[in-house]
Amino acid sequence: MHRFYLVLTFFILSFNYFSQTTFSGGIYQNATWSLSGSPYIINGPVVVFPGVTLNIEPGVEIQINNLTNNNIYIETRGTINCVGTDALPIKIYPLYDTTNNVAWQGFVCTSSQGGVLNADRFQISNAYFPFSYETPLSNYQYTNCTFNRCFQAVTVGNAVNLSNCQFIDNEVGVYGWSYFTIDNCLFKDNTTSIQAYSTALTLTNSSFVDNQIGLSFSSNVFDSIYIADCQFLNNELAINSPNNGKIENCLFNDNTTAIQYAYNCEIVNNEFFYNELALEASVNATIHNNQINNNFGGLLISGVTNQQDSPQIYNNEICGNINYAVNNNTNMNYSLLSNCFCGLDSTEIEQMIIDGYDDITKGLINYQVYDSSCTTILNTVLKFNANTAVLSESNSDFSIINPVGNMLVCTSTNPIFNIEIVDLCGRKYAFTAESDNHFDVSKLTSGYYFIKVLNNQSTNKSFIKL
Repeated sequence: MHRFYLVLTFFILSFNYFSQTTFSGGIYQNATWSLSGSPYIINGPVVVFPGVTLNIEPGVEIQINNLTNNNIYIETRGTINCVGTDALPIKIYPLYDTTNNVAWQGFVCTSSQGGVLNADRFQISNAYFPFSYETPLSNYQYTNCTFNRCFQAVTVGNAVNLSNCQFIDNEVGVYGWSYFTIDNCLFKDNTTSIQAYSTALTLTNSSFVDNQIGLSFSSNVFDSIYIADCQFLNNELAINSPNNGKIENCLFNDNTTAIQYAYNCEIVNNEFFYNELALEASVNATIHNNQINNNFGGLLISGVTNQQDSPQIYNNEICGNINYAVNNNTNMNYSLLSNCFCGLDSTEIEQMIIDGYDDITKGLINYQVYDSSCTTILNTVLKFNANTAVLSESNSDFSIINPVGNMLVCTSTNPIFNIEIVDLCGRKYAFTAESDNHFDVSKLTSGYYFIKVLNNQSTNKSFIKL
């Protein structure tokens, strides 16, 4: 008798363990794909018809039979609810393992026939477009989701909000326009992790590892970019063309190129270690308070054709780089006096600076020699008149002695009685001369500023406040 019950129990357990449901074709009345019927093996296209709802329970596994057909899709003209939980995500993957990005087409929402597709907390693999919407959603919101080996994992039409998601080995992780909010996500082994166009992107607490391209931005169309507290490790290109924004408190380690062609962008308080090229600074970039150490190439200045558009570079530690610390790939002069190069004599530092001394097509670079702590100035090397440097912005009317401490000093053939200063956020500050063209600017915080009005006349001069 005991043996009978043992055999019966084993039979029941075995039945439950090997339970599965095969399916293809139309769904014409409300249905539920239950955990007890999982896994669901999909042998052909599935269509949920108008007015009908398919609920997929948390923990369900959907296996796409991709042995002979990679054109399988799951379409809704009614409603599909594909929402798992943190503990029980819904898993959708090919029945037969493949390294090919396309094993099936993905979910399709036919909005023109009333289709609704709700999806979150899932793991999806090898889909061409995992979730394709005929009419883009106003906001794609995914939490604790995984996209693996898809062609284009998330396509954004208006806005996307990603939290605690993983994008692994996709051709493109996130692609599209408008508003991106991404926090605590992992992007690994993708061809391109994020290809972003306008309007704004906020990226925090995320990791980019072993991608060909981490983030690539469309040139000069962003209203704002904010990237903070992220790490970029061993990517071919970590960030391409960041513009109109800020990158701060990030780690760039062992990338071929960490940041390429930064313009109209503030890059502050980041760490760049062991990259082939740490940072390329271009038009109106502001580069300050970074550690740019032990790279093959440290800082490349390029893409600038006039002094007014030149990057501002100050208070960085640029040490231990192998091929060069700074490569001035423009024909303009730069005073980089407040940057520490960690060499104790000018001969050592000079070997790591590529400028007009090495190539007459390039401009010159002024610099200072600091002690090993980067706090005490040992020597100042001036290869050109500092008042004619990019930072000095001198002309026949007046010039500014840069960088500026608590006292801004102007030199002019005529007395200067008042100035109006504007910061990068557009805030205005009015000052009256203390004496002899000296202005007390101690109330200004460190940063990049413009003098827009001088003696009640319009002008345009820039300076750095230390």
